[in-house]
Formats: sequence, structure tokens, C-alpha cells
Amino acid sequence: MTKLFAPVFAFALFFGVNATAQEVMPQQMEVQEDFPEEDMKKFVEVNLEVMPIQEKYQAKMMESIEESGLTVQRFEELSMAQQSGDIREKSEDPEELASYNKAGQEIMQIQSEMQNEVVGHISQSELGPEKFQQIYMAYTQSEKVKAKIDKMMADVIED
Repeated sequence: MTKLFAPVFAFALFFGVNATAQEVMPQQMEVQEDFPEEDMKKFVEVNLEVMPIQEKYQAKMMESIEESGLTVQRFEELSMAQQSGDIREKSEDPEELASYNKAGQEIMQIQSEMQNEVVGHISQSELGPEKFQQIYMAYTQSEKVKAKIDKMMADVIED
């Protein structure tokens, strides 16, 4: 079950690259739901191929956090506190905050590398980035498409 959530990360990672274009052009079109079966299979394949890439970079991120002297859990706590604007309430230790900032910078670099590799992989796939994004949008906005892709993903993972 956990593996089904990993592809969503790939979707979001790729989709984030094109978020700016989406903000400029608000969605007014209806979501396409009638993709050819072959395209949906390729979509699933691309995401399964991207999973090891993500796992490699996730391991690098965890290693980077631990090398900074923080646990992954503590890093996440500080990240949530920073997002809500109260990191000083979570930690007043300047050394811990410096470690957090250093790890955060390294994480951003690792994420950028991962994004480049994932987007490159999607771009080189038979599906291509445009079709990938169309199916991704349908996946996030159509229960019909989501159910079909989730079933295809589960079937492939079970085999």
C-alpha cells in the first residue's frame, strides 16, 4: 500500500515544474478522461521507473539530515515550525538552527537534482511531458481516471 503513494510524489514533482504556467492560465477546460489504454499504461510505467530515482534521492536527503546532527523527525518538526512562522518557539539553540539551515540548503539542492532527473526521465519517455501532465491532471481531478490508474498501478506492483 505504501508503494502506491510514491508515484504521487513523482506526479507532484513533475507537476510543480509547470505550476507557474498553470497560475497564469487558470483552468477553464474540462478534464479529459478518455485516454487510450496504452497511454495510461505508459503513465504507470514511467512512474514505476521513477520510483527508484526518488528512493535514491530520499536516501541522500535522509543522510544529509543525519550528517547535520539532526534526526529526520527533528528536521521535520523544525520544518513545520518554520512554515507556520514559529521556529524560534521550537528551538532557541543557535547551533541546532544552524544545523537545520545547513541541512535545509542541502535538501533543496538534492531536491533540485532529483527534479531534474525525474523530469528528464519523463521527457525521454514515450509518453512525453505534455501527455504525462494531461494524464496527471486527470488523475488528480477525475475519480474515474484515478481509480483506473490506481488499479493499474496495484496490478503491476502485485505481479
